[in-house]
Amino acid sequence: MYEQTLYKIVEPVKKTTISRLNKSKKWKYGYNEENDIVVISKTGRIGEILEIQGLRIALPGVNRGKSVRLQSR
Repeated sequence: MYEQTLYKIVEPVKKTTISRLNKSKKWKYGYNEENDIVVISKTGRIGEILEIQGLRIALPGVNRGKSVRLQSR
């Protein structure tokens, strides 16, 4: 049976490259010619990369909240 999908999640960039550049917030907003993706994150971090009709779009990454340690008295 035919299943119609609008998008698919792809990995054109290695996970190690994504985490290295996310750590230093090096992703620039706009088209990244080296990796052939469009970055729509203004924070410098990316998460998933979607492909919609041949266009690869890097979505903003999820911010990890800082954990708070409570001191017992």
